[in-house]
Amino acid sequence: MKFNVLVGEVMTREIKRIDSGDTIEKVAKIMRDERIGSVIVMGEKSVKGIVTTRDVVYKHVASKHGSTVKDIMSTNLITIAPSATVEEAARIMIKNSIEKLPVFDRGRLVGIITTNDILRVEPAVVELLLEKFKLGSMKANEDEDIAECESCGNFSDDIQETDGSWLCADCRMEK
Repeated sequence: MKFNVLVGEVMTREIKRIDSGDTIEKVAKIMRDERIGSVIVMGEKSVKGIVTTRDVVYKHVASKHGSTVKDIMSTNLITIAPSATVEEAARIMIKNSIEKLPVFDRGRLVGIITTNDILRVEPAVVELLLEKFKLGSMKANEDEDIAECESCGNFSDDIQETDGSWLCADCRMEK
């Protein structure tokens, strides 16, 4: 069984936005008041970047780099489509060491997905991916399937059909 929950089904659609000329204090207050970890930076008609709590802490508080959003925002956005799977989103986040992915549909910002969104809907996928990441075996292999063992219910990237059932390595050893 492959996970097929789509990003568009779990993303947050109400995105907080800020102008690149706004102050870091303003963006920090928005994050605090809304209890969120990022704000999208808008230009005249398009997305210019994202400011995360990490940007505020590392680039402003710790190094006093600038006083406006433009000075600390991340502009090399890594994005995802709403039709991508949550598993794909988790892989992208791990590969790039990020916690938020703006969601674009045909060039238009339609939402944002975070690690918390993914954890809420598919904790087993996140747990497995994080485990692999910690072990240093995380590969950028988009074709790798993560599936549920029909015997024990655990999730694994090593599921094989054995005697008509899809089993993990441990359950195959027991047969």
